[in-house]
Parts: sequence; C-alpha cells; structure tokens
Amino acid sequence: MVEQCKRLDAQARSGAVDLSEWVLAGFSGKCPDLAEHVGAVEVRRSAHGGRGVFAVKNIEAGANLVISKAVAIGRGVIPDAADSGEKMVVWKDLVDKVLDAAEKCPRTASLIYTLSTGEEPEDELPIPDMAHFKQETEELDDGTAMAPKASLDVDKILKVLDVNCLTEDAAPSANLLGSNGVVNCGVGLWILPAFINHSCHPNARRTHVGDHAIVHASRDIKAGEEITFAYFDVLTPASKRREAARAWGFECQCDRCRFEASDAIVGQELTKLENELVNGRGGDMGALVVRLEERMRKSMVKERRKAFLRASFWSAYSALFDSDKLVRKWGRRVPGEAAVAESVAGAIGGNESVLRAMLRGADNGNGCGNRLEVEDKVVRIGRATYGRVVKRQAMRALFRLTLDADSNKSL
Repeated sequence: MVEQCKRLDAQARSGAVDLSEWVLAGFSGKCPDLAEHVGAVEVRRSAHGGRGVFAVKNIEAGANLVISKAVAIGRGVIPDAADSGEKMVVWKDLVDKVLDAAEKCPRTASLIYTLSTGEEPEDELPIPDMAHFKQETEELDDGTAMAPKASLDVDKILKVLDVNCLTEDAAPSANLLGSNGVVNCGVGLWILPAFINHSCHPNARRTHVGDHAIVHASRDIKAGEEITFAYFDVLTPASKRREAARAWGFECQCDRCRFEASDAIVGQELTKLENELVNGRGGDMGALVVRLEERMRKSMVKERRKAFLRASFWSAYSALFDSDKLVRKWGRRVPGEAAVAESVAGAIGGNESVLRAMLRGADNGNGCGNRLEVEDKVVRIGRATYGRVVKRQAMRALFRLTLDADSNKSL
C-alpha cells in the first residue's frame, strides 16, 4: 500500500503512465489505478471565443497533458446503437450520479459550476484559477466558494452536463468492447478536459482507462498554442463536419475548415467530389481519389493542405485501399497507403483507422522507406494515437489489436 501511494504520488507530479502489463494481459483483471495530473497547461481566453486550455511550454507528441478522474460516468451495453430509450437510461444514470457526487462534496459542486451552461455570454465567463484542479481546499482564492450541501443549483448542473459531457470513444480496448454488434455506451463528466475546445485539426487526443480520461499531445505543441481535440469524426468532408459542429452548437474556425471553405482554386471541384462521396455510395472511389490527387497536383496545393483534403476524403481512400481490384486499377496513380496515412496523421494526429492503414501499408512495403524509417513512422503514429502509456512491446500488442479489428471488420 505504501509503495502504491508513492507510485501514485509520483504519477500525479510527472504524469507518467505505464499500462504495459495490463495491455499485455489482454486488459484482464482490475483496471490500473491512476492519479490525477495537470501538466503544463492552463485555462485562458480563446481566440475563437470563450475559454480554452493552452500549453504553457513546448510539449512533445505523446506526452500526457491531463489525467482526470470523472465526476461520474453512465455506462450501458446497448445492442442497437440507435436505441434512444436505452441511451436515456444511461443518461439518467449519469445525471443521478453527478447530482449525488455534487451533494456529497462541496468541492465537486464548485468545480462543476466553473463549467459553461452554454447560455452565458462568452466574454463574461470567468477564468478559473488552476488551483481548482490541483488542491483539495474548502475555499478557493479566485472568489468561488464551495457550495453548501443543501443549495445545489440542479438546473445549472443539468445545463452544464448537456454541453460538457464526453463519450468514452478512445479507449485502447474499445475494439473488443464494440465487437459482435454490441455498442458500449459510456458518457461522463471530466472537469478539466471539458474546457478543451474542438478542432478538425486537433493536436491532442484522449484515452479512457477506467474512470480516468488521459489527454495526450497527438503532435508537437508549442508554448502558447491552444490544446484541442475532436468532438466528432473529423475524417469526413467539410459539409459533414459543419453539420456535426452545428449539432454541438458552434462553427469550427480551425485552419483546416477555413481553408476548405475559402480556397477558390479547389473549392468548386471539392464541392463536386464531396457530393459524389456523400451521395454516390457504391461508386468507384478509386476514380474519385485520382481526381482529387490530380486536382491538388495541378493546383499546386501545399503538402499541409493536401493532408487536410485527404483527411476529408479518408473514406474514399480507405475504400480504394481496401479493394485489391481498385488498387490494381488505380494504384499507380495515387500515393501508397502508408504515404497517405502519414499525410493524414499530420492533419488529424492519432487515429486507429489511420494507424491501421499505416500498419498495412508498412507491411506491404508500399512507399514507406527503409526498415528503420518504416518503424519510426509506425511508432510515431502509434504514439499520436495512444500516447506514451505503454512500452514498445505493449505498443506492438495494441498494433495487433488494431489490425485484428480490421480483419474482424472485413469478415
């Protein structure tokens, strides 16, 4: 017990996590204990309005930024992803747990009140002292007192939950939990991660382990840069992402979305290709990819922006590389699978689907470079996807799970 306390204390200070044994054991047994950690980040005013979380020093890809324990989580195993009734049961379970936690602990209630309800003017939202997230005092020095047990603002807490909850969609074992047609539904409230804004060109990613959310840098982050992760699937065309953002109640103003909305050179052709991708199910995705690549080449689109567009048309690239027939037909006219995956990773950071493509492309030796270069690229995208939570041997086990998920999907 003493050794465990020392380990957790060191983890709280450093943010270093090693889940290797758990991963190599196939996620069996008790979920590893984790300590909460706040790295070199702080809450500030965001240039896009409201508040956000910012790096206070340069941070390397894979480094843990925040380890946060949920106030509460509602979970359920839902056979049908469209079953709204079962989802409401999970939501009610979450609400009951959050209200119970806030009633029992004034500090928890005070932390919940630091979050936005979505109704306040963004310029009037206070910037919380980072001591909120680091100390266990009963009174905080930024003027926010702990709420008495009997005076919970239930209406405000419900509004906070409505706009700040996150889903458990990044766990290393998600592929196992989601197999055989069963959808694992988990939604919870993690206070500091809830301050992190969305971007379709994110620089961070979260991994859920038990009741904890680990937020890590999915690419190198400069001091002063805002930390962002994706609220929804960003491997989709701009029109679909706009729809998703509006459902969340905002318009994404990241550099990727601004480029795709304003670039006159590729804009008209991009709209045509998007319509074909969204509405042309069953069509020749290889032909669509070739047209996109040729348009980018003729328009002399820079590599960074090529990555944005490839990410937007990722489903078309995936359909191409998933089909031996399409690869034989179009393969010589498009970059190799690993090269495309590496490019897309530059746009959206880590992602299991992109990692899977990189692993397949590397295995095929398709435009990856020499063996050492290949290994370096694979590990880099692996770190962007999972962070530095496992050692290399366990990372290979995660790679195998990623490829196994691909095999099961094709059956």
